[in-house]
Amino acid sequence: MGNQSRVSGTLTLEEFLATPDASWREGKRYLEYIDGRIEAKVSPQGKHSLLTVRIADRVNLFAEPARLGLALVELRCTFAGRSIIPDVAFFSEDHIEYDADGEIANAFHRPPDLHVAIISPEQSVRNATYKLIHSTAHGCQLGLLVHPQRKTIDVFGPGMPPERLLSGGVIFGEPILPGFRLPVTEVFGWLRPRRPSISPSSDPGAQPS
Repeated sequence: MGNQSRVSGTLTLEEFLATPDASWREGKRYLEYIDGRIEAKVSPQGKHSLLTVRIADRVNLFAEPARLGLALVELRCTFAGRSIIPDVAFFSEDHIEYDADGEIANAFHRPPDLHVAIISPEQSVRNATYKLIHSTAHGCQLGLLVHPQRKTIDVFGPGMPPERLLSGGVIFGEPILPGFRLPVTEVFGWLRPRRPSISPSSDPGAQPS
């Protein structure tokens, strides 16, 4: 997400969640409830949006065939006095919540097992860091802070200081995704063109010899 701004109000968490269309009450921006404050986030920008989709796809490609769990994008998670919207939230198979019809629930009332935050320009890195610290202090097993501009990924775990991964580093999925490996260079490589560009001198209509 992009810039965060505080929204005035004195709602309790229960009142916030009971408000109709709470997620969209500040224009088109999502709202989060954090320690009594209501904060808004602007729409994702290009790098943020692409990395969100790619990371979720990469995790699901690994996890779903083995029924390890499911990665979801922009899902509201309410736990430990907060209601936040991680960019990517992965839940192990036995933590996925379902409704009375046996379908995936709209509301999740637990921390994700993997919480991914992706920084957009002008977004507060400090606020994103505090969210990951809070998540990993209340049941989340692995947190990732992805910074596209710096090309770094900070890895968070319960009771541990974050570890910064640079180019050449590798994200390890343990303990929630045993065997999962994701190189930092692969993550930021997703930001580049997917296909080679056509040389200006080439004839796109020419037949191969």
